[in-house]
Amino acid sequence: MAPVARGAFLAGGAAAVAAAAVAAATVTPARAQNLTPFSTPTPFGGIGTPLPFNGTVTIGVVGPFTGPNRLGEQMANGARAAVDDANQLLGTLDKAFQIQTFDDQNLLASALVTAEFACDDPQIVAVIGHLSGRITEAAMQTYVRNQMQVISPASSYERLTQHGYGNLLRLVTKDSAEGHLAARRVNALLKPKSVVSLSQDGDYGPDVADGFHAQMKGDKVASTPISFSLDKPDFAGVAKSVVAANPDVVFLAGLTKDMGPVVPALVAAGYTGAFYGSQGFFDATTIATYGSSLEGLTVSSSMPPLKLAPGAFRIKNDFEQKYGGLTPLSTFSYAAAQIIIAVVRRTNAGNRVAVERAFNVPTAFDTLIGSLVFGATGDLQDPNIYFYTVTSGAWKYAGSAYPNGFVVK
Repeated sequence: MAPVARGAFLAGGAAAVAAAAVAAATVTPARAQNLTPFSTPTPFGGIGTPLPFNGTVTIGVVGPFTGPNRLGEQMANGARAAVDDANQLLGTLDKAFQIQTFDDQNLLASALVTAEFACDDPQIVAVIGHLSGRITEAAMQTYVRNQMQVISPASSYERLTQHGYGNLLRLVTKDSAEGHLAARRVNALLKPKSVVSLSQDGDYGPDVADGFHAQMKGDKVASTPISFSLDKPDFAGVAKSVVAANPDVVFLAGLTKDMGPVVPALVAAGYTGAFYGSQGFFDATTIATYGSSLEGLTVSSSMPPLKLAPGAFRIKNDFEQKYGGLTPLSTFSYAAAQIIIAVVRRTNAGNRVAVERAFNVPTAFDTLIGSLVFGATGDLQDPNIYFYTVTSGAWKYAGSAYPNGFVVK
């Protein structure tokens, strides 16, 4: 994955939670294409007779449908499924919904162009996207200027919500909050006397490590943050520094593909303590490559265990019959579309200005990932993360930072 994509944790987690293949959609780069034509619904009990509705609302989905990271189709499938479900329950005076996709190829220049295309279409009332946090951040000026509501389904990138945009919501827990919550769990379960957090000097990891370190210091636990090079890492040297600190826990704030080699280096250096990791390690590669070394590794993720969420059963089952495995990226895009649909139905908003204004009224949203309330910055008011442990060569759900009624365990 290109460095610019590292604001998007869900891209990696998709392989860990579901085995869905990424469809290689044929879409003209940087142009709009409607991949989901709206089908007129039929009335309850009727066959072939159109159900009256109060117009059609279009939701834009902006992501990479071509290029090296073709994950846009996962985003679109999540939004499609939410739209299809909403249209099944269409009342006489309700608005119908459809989606329109825009291919940004996960490239900055292309994303700025596609953001303009999305805003130039008067039918689009809100946008779900982009995959990358840095790209979303760069495109926000276009969306602000055009009063377009944006929901980021995938990015934990710290800076995304630090600009005070009133038209941006983020569904995943941001990096620093994940670090804080992970540290609390470590302290509650292991009660360590000393910890080390590892991060590299790239886009992803430092903010998670900072949150982890800050929480540890606040809890009066000896904490040593160690940052090392992304481009020219000295894994043996890092392992030596870690062992010298004599920690009970090592927290891996990074990506498996970049930071993973430090694990066998630590084992070779004599480290025998516990491993915890950020959601950058919630990846099939982690187990496939380092499974024997990381048995017992616990990682955090914004992705809830849908198998343990009774309210998600029907949606998950229906989705998988149509599209295959329900990946984290599709899951959060489904939730993003649910939020837009709920706002339109609550307020009867029919254009982007009305939709954007409606989002300024604080409210709770019931979604595929649970009940969500957003704060003034656009981040979740009560962020939560879920923990998964490598157990006998597979990920096993271990609990959540905060108990909730959404997950039964």
